[in-house]
Amino acid sequence: MAVNIDTVYQSVLALANKEQRGYITPLEFNLLASKAQREIFEQYFYDINKFNKMPGNSTEFSDMLYILEEKIAPFRVNDAALTGTALFIDDFEVDITGWAGSNTNGTTTHIAPAASNSYNGGLKVMQTNGSASHSANCTTNIALTAGKKYLVSWEIIDMDEPAKYSIIIKDAGSSNIDHETAEPALGAFSFNFIADATSNHTIAIHCNDSTDTNNYITLGSISVKEIDNTTVGDGGTNAVYRLGDVSWTKSGAAYPTTAFEVTANQIKKYNVSPLARPTSSNPTYVRTGETSIKLYPTPTSTDTVTYSYVKTPADPYWGYVVVGTHDEGNDTPLYDSSQSVNFELHESEESTLVNKILEMSGVIMKQPDVVQYGNTKNNEEFQKENS
Repeated sequence: MAVNIDTVYQSVLALANKEQRGYITPLEFNLLASKAQREIFEQYFYDINKFNKMPGNSTEFSDMLYILEEKIAPFRVNDAALTGTALFIDDFEVDITGWAGSNTNGTTTHIAPAASNSYNGGLKVMQTNGSASHSANCTTNIALTAGKKYLVSWEIIDMDEPAKYSIIIKDAGSSNIDHETAEPALGAFSFNFIADATSNHTIAIHCNDSTDTNNYITLGSISVKEIDNTTVGDGGTNAVYRLGDVSWTKSGAAYPTTAFEVTANQIKKYNVSPLARPTSSNPTYVRTGETSIKLYPTPTSTDTVTYSYVKTPADPYWGYVVVGTHDEGNDTPLYDSSQSVNFELHESEESTLVNKILEMSGVIMKQPDVVQYGNTKNNEEFQKENS
């Protein structure tokens, strides 16, 4: 449910250049496209607040709060762990240096980034012996500390359905410390564990099918992060745009408890009060930075703390290659879908995007009529949504 960026660009060009008013370059368009998407996305939260104060509409698909929640849904992330900087990460984009097959029961190969895999390189682990499994072992040491909790995350981007596979954490003596065994499926997965020794550890990817051969899984990335119960988001593709609920599940408890946000001044008062002091059954947290919080009381390594959030939309980009001869002045940018990033907004926002970008383009081209057209269309959309 994304909006194709080339469709928007061509619409903007057609409307802006209808009477030879001017030309919007790809660079200008990409800057305006990013700004327009952010403006529309930010408005969702103000609209939710506004429509929460108004009578609802029970008609299916017509309630404004339902519509807004549907538009935000693709950006929601639930039950994320509070993890710091990755101790180990491999996205297999360049090669698989640091990975080796454990035996002759299969192959460990690099899948180079290409258009067919959305330019996401991978590590392919294939079993070729039906009576024995094959393992890809990481030779890079990962220094872990006893008693601390860690999150292992990976993404499967391709497979030929082996019966099962395992992601295994090994200590310095190559003993299995913890693992996750599952039937393969495409997507992102993770598990957490507590290190029982302060030493170097490694990862093994185990592929096993006792009834068939040449089955495989291809990982697009794998990482190990410490669960520090402090850091929210990663500042990149999972940057926190709006922080939601923080949930605390005490060790042995069946259900989580919501931790409520308080200010730094409030927590000082609560901590000196025997009755108001936070507990694991009534926890609180303070925002200590753009990407960090501090929980009260301090969670133990066996407690589980998660949070929900709305992530930042990826910046759109109209990718292109230049055709023609620059010296002769006839070089032309030609759309290249393999280099492009579509708008992440709901497809119903296509006309709003066109109008917003057109309005800003008119300012760049110094064409008041283009500005007026875009502004008029935006006002019509506003009146329609608020009538």
